Amino acid sequence: MPKRFLTVVLLLAVSVLSFSFSQEEVLDRFKSYMNDYQREAPELQKIKKLEEDLNYLSVYRLYKLQTVGSIEKKESATTIADLLSRHLESLPAEDFSSNDDRIAYSAFLAWVLSDFSGKAFQVGTLNEMPAYLSTFNSFTSQVRSMAEAVYKEWMAYALGLVKDEPSVFPGELKKTDTFAQYSLKADADEKSEREILSLSSNQIYNLLNSSIDTIGKREYDISSLVEEEVKRFAVQATLDVAPLMDSNLMNAARDLFQLWLYRSLGLVEEVPHYPAEISVKTLSIKGFNLSLPLDNPDYERVVEILNNNLDSRLKSIEKLQMASQVLSIRQFTPVGLIERDIGDEVKKIIPVQAGILGQLRNSLSREIVSVSEKGVNLWWLRFVGYIILALIAFFLLPALRKYWLGIVITFEIFYMLFLTDVTRNLFDLSLYSIIVLPVFAFILIMAVFSIFKKGGKKSLLVIKLLLLATIAIFPFLKLYNDVPEISMDSFEGFYDSIYYSTLKRDLFLAPESLISLEIRDLSSVVSSELNSFKRVLRVIVPNEMNAFSNNAGLSYTVDGNGRLRVTAPAFSEYMSIENQQAYADELRGLSKDLNSFIRDSERNARTYESLLKSFVSSSERIIRYSGETLRADFTEFVETSLKSKPELNVVMDDYLAEVSDDLEREALPAVVRVFRVPKFVALALGLFLLSAVVFVVKKPLISLINIVVVSVYFVISLAGIKELTLFVQGGSPVLNITVDPSVNALFLIVFAGIIVLSVLWVLLSQKKGSVSE
Repeated sequence: MPKRFLTVVLLLAVSVLSFSFSQEEVLDRFKSYMNDYQREAPELQKIKKLEEDLNYLSVYRLYKLQTVGSIEKKESATTIADLLSRHLESLPAEDFSSNDDRIAYSAFLAWVLSDFSGKAFQVGTLNEMPAYLSTFNSFTSQVRSMAEAVYKEWMAYALGLVKDEPSVFPGELKKTDTFAQYSLKADADEKSEREILSLSSNQIYNLLNSSIDTIGKREYDISSLVEEEVKRFAVQATLDVAPLMDSNLMNAARDLFQLWLYRSLGLVEEVPHYPAEISVKTLSIKGFNLSLPLDNPDYERVVEILNNNLDSRLKSIEKLQMASQVLSIRQFTPVGLIERDIGDEVKKIIPVQAGILGQLRNSLSREIVSVSEKGVNLWWLRFVGYIILALIAFFLLPALRKYWLGIVITFEIFYMLFLTDVTRNLFDLSLYSIIVLPVFAFILIMAVFSIFKKGGKKSLLVIKLLLLATIAIFPFLKLYNDVPEISMDSFEGFYDSIYYSTLKRDLFLAPESLISLEIRDLSSVVSSELNSFKRVLRVIVPNEMNAFSNNAGLSYTVDGNGRLRVTAPAFSEYMSIENQQAYADELRGLSKDLNSFIRDSERNARTYESLLKSFVSSSERIIRYSGETLRADFTEFVETSLKSKPELNVVMDDYLAEVSDDLEREALPAVVRVFRVPKFVALALGLFLLSAVVFVVKKPLISLINIVVVSVYFVISLAGIKELTLFVQGGSPVLNITVDPSVNALFLIVFAGIIVLSVLWVLLSQKKGSVSE
């Protein structure tokens, strides 16, 4: 039978009466989300919101890379999968009609991630998607909670403890009514019962039946319940006499009070020193056996202490009388013990239920992947064609051998430019990265070395180096002079999106962000310098002054103007020239301490200047590209951080002096370079391959054909330059926007130079005989 049919049959076997979880419902909703996403104009509100958030995600990534780059600490790194999961978390609960809907949407987000990242949509990647994983884990937690209540109810009903049959009770469970004489309240709601029934299997039913048999065969001794209660009351009564006794007598008092309670319930005939104030009742407990000693010599001492402390005795007797009354009317049944055993058995079954849910998730993941499978991409067969062409060239048509590589590269350039999007084809992009770029680097290195060789055609080598240099810088050129349409303030709603707060955290709010670290370093060096200087003023200088005061008889006063006045005697033994070594050593010590401080202070000053320069540079990058709202938030953060301590005011003043002009200027849009636009990424890779055709294949006709292909593609791409597709980062969604282009003249000049130099190289090398047909 087909695999899909078998899966459906298995699902039906497990999902009878299911209404809260339906795999088919999940699959249908997943397909509806996927189909709506692929429409030109989505109809579903959640898909519209997703497309809006994907644009804002691209804006967040674009300006994060533009301002602070892509370096992140491992513990704070944020993946695109995490960011998509935040989109799901931002949606209100009422947007989803059921668990099925939420699970389907979380799986759909994993598909969206694979769609714009170019990665295959597989079970492993789906199960690792945080949104899908957290949604299913939340569902699993709900099921575990419901299963515990439902399984307890089913087992209690099967054992006869629950009298009314549950709304849903599986026929696979045996009803024994072993404890029908007792009653237990266990009532799960009907929705939970149906949910758990839909997710239970024969394995679960077998475990439940085994637990029912195990509990039904047990003998429950209620005397242990009586013993526990009697001991609890005896301990409470013992607390009133605790100050009168040591630990040994306390234990004896507890045992004696237990004996008195047993006697008050009529469970024993005789106990020592039984007080007449406690009346005797009759309580029948099957299987009760007294385990306490009746002849402990410490009992006598306990009674003696009680008789000598009548207030304490009265309190204890009153507590025992009350305990006896409570125990005499209490119904001691094994229901509590049975309920506890039922709970223990259910705890053993819950992990099995969780395992079934794990299998269900894997089954669901496989089905989701299968319904989302795209058409097979057969372009990989071109490599088979290349191999066949090579075999023909080397074994059947030797004349074709010298053209084989040129034909392959020519077709690859044509494929790259006109037949695929290299930024969304992970296989092709990886292939070009590990082959095309190293080959180009090798050609460039060899060209540099050839300049230093004696002889050779220097004019051709200069042209070759110029051509390779222009190709190397081409991907990093600015494509537009300015693109105001992608300035931060141009994206209405970005500041209210979930990704604006993420951008702020990455730029400056997070403790591990670059700005926070730089402020921390500045604060550290300023505080270090301040503390060192205060130590000089408070400790080093005063210590020397005190030493001179004691030794030389100096005295210090402060005049009305606040100036320090030093009064010295006309002469003292300490001032004698015979004591020169002593006071010179004192001054040398002071000089040494001051010089050490000065060295450290100068180092701190240099460090401060360096840190301030770095902080200002980082801040300027943020301010330069930040919209009005982000600038205000960033400025508020910096002011709050730098005004937290008075010694940091100087940092704030220096900072404002440097960035005040940037704060007044209009925010700049992000720079659009060649490598950020997919069609020009393909062009750059095509130029790298063109260098291989020109300098390695060395066939004029093939070289000229490739030059024409690249030029035609450039003209076509330039004609559609108003529709900007921005490739922000690998694995991120692209940003599509219509712009009023102002193409960078240097970009046009460099491309024209590449074409001219390529043609010139082909013609000159052919003329001088360096290229052969």
